[in-house]
Amino acid sequence: MKSPYLVIVSIAVTAVHAQSLLEATAPYPQLSEFNGLLSAFPDVATNLLTNVTSILNRQTILVPSNDAFDNYRRQMGSNISSLPSSDVADILNYHTLQGALSSPDIEQPGGLISSTALTDPQYANREVLNNGGQPSQVVYLSSSDTSAGVKYKVRQVNALNSFNVGSGAGNEIELEQTPGNWSGGLFYVVNGFLTLPMNQTITMTARNLTSFVLGLNRTNVTEGTNAAKGLTCVCPNDEAFASMGDLANSNGNLTDGLGSLLATVTRHGLTGSYYTTNFTDGALIQSQNGYPILVTRKNGSIFLNDAQLVGTNFIANTGCVHALDRIMGFLNTTTNITTPANASIYSDVANIPSPTPVSTASTESGGAIPTTNATGDMLLPPSTASSTAASSTGPAAGPQTGSTTGTGAPQTSATGTSDAPTLLFQHLGTLRSFALILVTAVVLTVI
Repeated sequence: MKSPYLVIVSIAVTAVHAQSLLEATAPYPQLSEFNGLLSAFPDVATNLLTNVTSILNRQTILVPSNDAFDNYRRQMGSNISSLPSSDVADILNYHTLQGALSSPDIEQPGGLISSTALTDPQYANREVLNNGGQPSQVVYLSSSDTSAGVKYKVRQVNALNSFNVGSGAGNEIELEQTPGNWSGGLFYVVNGFLTLPMNQTITMTARNLTSFVLGLNRTNVTEGTNAAKGLTCVCPNDEAFASMGDLANSNGNLTDGLGSLLATVTRHGLTGSYYTTNFTDGALIQSQNGYPILVTRKNGSIFLNDAQLVGTNFIANTGCVHALDRIMGFLNTTTNITTPANASIYSDVANIPSPTPVSTASTESGGAIPTTNATGDMLLPPSTASSTAASSTGPAAGPQTGSTTGTGAPQTSATGTSDAPTLLFQHLGTLRSFALILVTAVVLTVI
């Protein structure tokens, strides 16, 4: 006679028959082109074509619908299957998020920065980690009411009532709110393809921040800006640059003093990958040329000194780009700054004291706009002291998943804990994990 325990285990295991992603998505006609892509590139889609037995290293796959493939053909004039296998691998890796992300994870206030499986340095070239590793590229997930500032959205056909996923150049697609299950985690249907991140100036140009790009070109620091690993550029929009008068035209002051174009663009560069999730209210950080920047969050908006973020989380291959509504004023730090209310902005550039600059990191250890241009002229003041604020050494940890930050600190999941235990508890509630626990219980009972 069979043990009742074995009968229960047999039923449970049958009910949770493990499925590869290909098997899990096969019943959905609207995903047939994605399944065809996986089948056509088995070498680069191995992990998605086989069953995954581990319950720790879970993943969330963003599965483009047939409409997404149609839209790609209209835009590009060719099928995505005509790309080289290496390009298809990069696309699939960027659509593979680390961790099994549930709807509540994505719904958290302020959104979620999630690491992906994309590590190709052409598209993922952020900070070098303390252990010498290279962090993977990220996406920004949010519900429609959680993003700070104005959203520059690229709408795909047949938009869904769903979450947003921001990718390269700040382009967004949408995903359905209800995930499906496969043996390696979860999957969501999306209505477009993510945009692979490009360099800083291409990202700025895509977001119409052309005056800032022109400023980098005219001061001869474009190449260094694009090469710097782990760099966030907070760019005044074109309207803000138009207000600069002579500084914005060809006769303006390019390199002489704090009011120069060079000092202005370098003051809007931050070392580290700063997203809206790790701009902490009251934090004092430093610009590339050493000037303090106070972060203030108020009524759902984010301010850097007196400038408001009006375009956010434009993912670049080396970091991130944000848009500002004005050129940042200089922070008055002659009084002790303990809260944003104690801060003030200098109105007269002549009264601004010399800064205590941060050390200019090499492009091998962290992003920095270079200290000299092609002719050898000094662009940034030499480093004379360490940072005066702990938060100025790099971005504070925000709600992120997978990988590690530029400081080597583990990134956290949506619940604020490290990935492994969070993902374990997420899946203990699933039927697959339930079956595994039953099997374990039976074995222990027999023993």
